Amino acid sequence: MKWQQRIRVATGLGCWQIMSHFIVVAALVMGWMSGALVRVGLSLCVVYGVTVLLMLVLQRHHDGLWREVGDFLEELTTSWYFGTSIIALWLLSRVVHNDLLLAPVGLAILAGPAIVSLLAKDNKLRNVPPEHRVGH
Repeated sequence: MKWQQRIRVATGLGCWQIMSHFIVVAALVMGWMSGALVRVGLSLCVVYGVTVLLMLVLQRHHDGLWREVGDFLEELTTSWYFGTSIIALWLLSRVVHNDLLLAPVGLAILAGPAIVSLLAKDNKLRNVPPEHRVGH
């Protein structure tokens, strides 16, 4: 087994995903040490937003190569989502100083995509005829 495969099995992430995490952490540490953490955090959130938009556009492209790039970006955004949401919540806490307001916003930021995904899957299951459903 190649070393890349061993890392994938052990961590559940590919080497490029692990390197992207290291790059983000290094950028955050450098921003913290230089006193530019807010600007670095904002920049990372903007990069994440642009990546999500590119993913959405490219996944609907007719050419197979661009769809593959869109799928790659989907893995990247899935891998980055939690970190970006924590950065966004931290940036929001710099502006909003009310913990009772930040708690539901944080819950919505962290759990929102999972809930939307579950609701989307539930809607898809309603369109499946009963004889084709699992568990009947």
